[in-house]
Amino acid sequence: MDRQMQIEEILASMEEYLEQAKGVPFSDKFMVDREKLFDMITDIRLKMPTEIEQSKWVLEEKNRIIVEAQQEAAQKIKEAEEERLKMINEHEVTKKAYAQAEEIVDNAKRVSKDMRMGAKEYADDLLMQIDDQMKQLASFTNEEMSKVMSNLDARSKDFTQLIDQKSRILQQNRKELDIHRD
Repeated sequence: MDRQMQIEEILASMEEYLEQAKGVPFSDKFMVDREKLFDMITDIRLKMPTEIEQSKWVLEEKNRIIVEAQQEAAQKIKEAEEERLKMINEHEVTKKAYAQAEEIVDNAKRVSKDMRMGAKEYADDLLMQIDDQMKQLASFTNEEMSKVMSNLDARSKDFTQLIDQKSRILQQNRKELDIHRD
């Protein structure tokens, strides 16, 4: 089950819990177990950090790829230099060696640059995806909390109206009792 679904389930549990909360007599307030709500909020927070951990992993992976590319480039440069030194004694062979060494060095530099760019692009794409997911999660959480609060407000008003209605009936009954005493 993905983290967003887990967070949605926790929010649904919170909504259900708030809907079942008992009202405080003669007020528009409800009684809830603060500890239970704090636990639910903590659960939501615990579901979110994996995206942050993923971004750390991406940065570490990017750095690892860059180091490997640099090591590979250094190895290729070293190999090219060794090859050049072997061929330095013969003029024609030396010319070829210089050309080949330059080509190897250029290729190694190009490969190193491409690998660094690829790693940076990969990390940037992944971080952008994580950022989008976190924004969607924040938006979803805000919308769901607004729905919960709106629902709670409506239920509170209904409860207050019910109490007012019952109070009027009681007052009317008392008036009727006063009429019969005469």
